[in-house]
Order: sequence, then structure tokens, then C-alpha cells
Amino acid sequence: MKGRGSGKRGGRTGRPTTEAAIRLTSHILQSAREMFFEHGFDGASADMIAERAKISKRTLYARFGSKARMFEAVILDEIDTQLRALEPAVDADLAVVDRLQSIADVLLEWLLTPRIASMERVVIAQAVRFPALAANIHEFGFQRAAQWVASILGAAAAKGELDLPDPVFAAEQFVTLVVVAPMRRAALGLAPPAYDENARARVRRGIELFIIGCLPPALGTESMQ
Repeated sequence: MKGRGSGKRGGRTGRPTTEAAIRLTSHILQSAREMFFEHGFDGASADMIAERAKISKRTLYARFGSKARMFEAVILDEIDTQLRALEPAVDADLAVVDRLQSIADVLLEWLLTPRIASMERVVIAQAVRFPALAANIHEFGFQRAAQWVASILGAAAAKGELDLPDPVFAAEQFVTLVVVAPMRRAALGLAPPAYDENARARVRRGIELFIIGCLPPALGTESMQ
């Protein structure tokens, strides 16, 4: 006769597999993302998110601890997922203005959409309540985009195409001017959340203005004549 603790139990094993846990977390994030973007942070309750995800509120809090932490996870997951998918491969043989245009196109085709405009509005509304989220967004989004631009500017400076003692600082100014400004305009309703012909033309003028400010003195003087 076998002992009480011997043998395998049929059916359930109790704890879910790592893959199942990852799938569940991804599913909860997707449901929370939909609710936060539709209703804002205050309008989307934990009950609503749990209902959308078809899980218990207990499971929801076991995964994230609080609605605030869930909100932060949603925003950072959105940024991280998209930036990894969009990381551009820029042709090094292009003129520097066209290399910068290429990277701006990649970023703004993602950012100037109703979905991201909605996300930006929610984040702006909650920035004071969640200062750590603003810092993480800066690190996750802004700095990663700036790193892409800095690699282009650094290469151009090494070739003498641009006069840039600090390509990283210059890249941060570029992202603020060319990427963040149109995204903020769309979030505030000052421009449509679309990378249309008008948006492209405005971005091109911003890039050309930036380039003029970064040209070596002799080239800059000639270009203004």
C-alpha cells in the first residue's frame, strides 16, 4: 500500500508555469491599458479592469499591488514594447538632415496617433500625483530616443558635418523640438493626432532649423547667405 504522500496528483499542479504567468500579466496589462486610455486614471476602477480582463480583483492586486502601480506598468510597457519594435536602422550614407528625418518619421508615425495622444493626456493629468512615473517615462522613452539621435549626431560631428561638442545634449534638444513638441500639441488638442502632410512639413522645418544651429561656423554663414 502506498504512503499518503507518494505518487503524482492528477490534474492541477497548483502554481502556474512561468509562461502562463507572463501571458496573464500581459493580458491584464492590455485590459488595464484599454480602460485607462478610455476613462483616465480616476475613471478606470480596479473593478472595471478586473471585469474587462475576466479575472478577480484579488488576482489583479496580487499581480500589481495597487491601481497606481498598474497604471505605471501599463505606460512603461507601452513605451518599452513600441520602442523595441521601432528601433530604426538608419542608412549611414544619407545626408545628416535625411538621417534625422528618417528617425523622426519612425517615432512620430507611432506617437502621432489617437492612442498615444490619449495616453499622453492621462500621463499629463497624473504627473503631479506620480512623479516617479514621469521620471521613468523620461528614462524609458525620451532618453532612448535621444540615444538614437545622439548616435547620428556623433557620427556627423566626427565627419565634420556638424559642430557639436556635446552630441548627447544636442540630441536631447532635437527630441524636444522635433518629437516631444508635436506629440504634446496633439495631446492638448492643438493639432490632430496624425502624422499627416502638415505635421511632416512642420517637422522638416524644425529639423532644418536645428541643423542650421549645429553647422560649423563657416558652413553656417554660407548657408544663411
